[in-house]
Amino acid sequence: MRRAKWFRRLGLTVAVGVPLAVVLAPEGRLACHEPYLRQAQPDGAWSVTICGRPRLFAMPGGGSDAPGWIVLRDDHGAVRGVSSLAMLQLYGTIGGETGWTTHRVSRSMVFDLPLDPARGDVDRWWDERIWRLRALTGLTPTDEDYR
Repeated sequence: MRRAKWFRRLGLTVAVGVPLAVVLAPEGRLACHEPYLRQAQPDGAWSVTICGRPRLFAMPGGGSDAPGWIVLRDDHGAVRGVSSLAMLQLYGTIGGETGWTTHRVSRSMVFDLPLDPARGDVDRWWDERIWRLRALTGLTPTDEDYR
């Protein structure tokens, strides 16, 4: 009897907790008030922002050694993709130019994200929350995946 009660509570916690985590996922550092770099697609429909992640300790002058996120946003400003970056300075030193095609944005050896437009406001809102949660939990692609 106790075991069944425990499983019911666990099921209720998961059923309520997971949707709440998605809905309430904060934008956090993905908001990127002070971007390291911002690049826009030539037609302005998409943009890539490189944002630093906080560190507890850094040596003086070591700001570009900080880890970061590559955040893809659509023309509404919604997060449509996130990739992790081991060091901010890597973005400028390897991979050449950022390439924009009709379906992808990429930089060789750094990142490759699909340009997946939202099918509406609800889709845009939901996908942004999922990307926020993925960034918070470390479940995003990394630059090491492309080397």
